[in-house]
Amino acid sequence: MRQALANYLRNPTTFAVLKGIRPSKVAHVQTDGSFTTISHTGVLLRTTKPEDFALRSTYFEHKNSVQSEWCSVLDGILFSKHKNQGSLELENDCLGVIEGLKRKKQPKDALCAYFYTSIYREIRELDHFGIRWIPREMNKADELFTSKAELRKDTNDH
Repeated sequence: MRQALANYLRNPTTFAVLKGIRPSKVAHVQTDGSFTTISHTGVLLRTTKPEDFALRSTYFEHKNSVQSEWCSVLDGILFSKHKNQGSLELENDCLGVIEGLKRKKQPKDALCAYFYTSIYREIRELDHFGIRWIPREMNKADELFTSKAELRKDTNDH
């Protein structure tokens, strides 16, 4: 077992609240970014009803996996808002992205900085927003890149 996963299972991280107070019903979102020569983002959303949705998007302008990860967080927020979810808790396996958001540290990369400011602009409209890092083994959004398993298809509006 990978050390990061073992550490997490012994002492899971809590959600860092970036906006609001946690209500009784919160949508749960997992996001992931993947980059080879083409960038993909994946979003798994469990709404407050609960209903499950999946979204996979493709981008050609990203130059690395960090840009894909930042974009996946923005995609997760936008997709959740599109599904009328006003309170979110988001998980992602990129520690740099999560720490950057928690510490309010804007990335130096211009495209990542754009995603950062867009994320903060979007969460202003939410009632609650929490975020936390999870080990990649626990990020089910990664399966959108490697598996044929789907929850419910939604088209990409990008």
